[in-house]
Amino acid sequence: MSANPHPRVLVCGASGRLGQLLVPRLLARQARPRVFVRQAATAQALWGNTVEVAQGRFEDAAALGQALVGIDRLFLLSPITPALAEQQLRVVEAARAAGVQHIVKLSGSDWTIDPPGRSLSGDAHRRIEEGLQASGISHTVLRPNAWMQVGLSRIAADLRSGDVLRSQHLGAGVSYLDARDIADVAVEALLNPETAQQRLGAPGPWVLTGSQALRPQKLAEIASRLLGRPITAAAPVSAAADPFIAQVHGEFFALMRAGHAAAVTATVRQVLGREPRTVEGFLAEELGALAVAA
Repeated sequence: MSANPHPRVLVCGASGRLGQLLVPRLLARQARPRVFVRQAATAQALWGNTVEVAQGRFEDAAALGQALVGIDRLFLLSPITPALAEQQLRVVEAARAAGVQHIVKLSGSDWTIDPPGRSLSGDAHRRIEEGLQASGISHTVLRPNAWMQVGLSRIAADLRSGDVLRSQHLGAGVSYLDARDIADVAVEALLNPETAQQRLGAPGPWVLTGSQALRPQKLAEIASRLLGRPITAAAPVSAAADPFIAQVHGEFFALMRAGHAAAVTATVRQVLGREPRTVEGFLAEELGALAVAA
């Protein structure tokens, strides 16, 4: 890969939770992000004139091809849908045709992908990873564990209306990972992939986790300490309404309850030179207003 101190990076999924963290980090490192979004107005509301905006969908070959013109590196992320594999493989092929030098793919959690056959989304991500490998394009695959901003996002809402923390994995630990750490690692994978890979040593996907696996009961203890009142953990009472998403989530939760999301890796520390953000720190941020009110 040719050295470029200010690479042009196309960010797919830029308006989502992770994309909104990644784009300002790229700007801070003097990269030149171009965002591929369905609605240009959304991107302009988020970043004004600080980024290039390419409007389109993965299904629109012309828009995708135009978005990739002059792009050095690509961040590949899109929502979980039945068409996930087909959509992202279309982007990989378009990137190959456009001469993109390096792709960073935000994949599924390691435990949804290996072994195959136990997760719809994991199997889709596996297909994309295999297609990326076959493309011949230099690439980095990130396999992040459960995100704090997703898995723990309901805690503050639960505790505004009661003293029960709801969890889908009672009795099993999960090494939750802060999305900000995923974004920090993604920046290194986009801008300094060779250096970061040397720090990791072994080739293959970068499996990202938090530094500790915690059970919901431990999360309740942390919340109790932060809020100064007793908090207990219990199972949730509702599920996703969309049948496909309900199945995907059901598979995730079954694997989590079986302990598959409890593994801890050193990848974040090796890439960033610091420890991952902690669950306690995240919950302190989330519950800060409640603690003050109490």
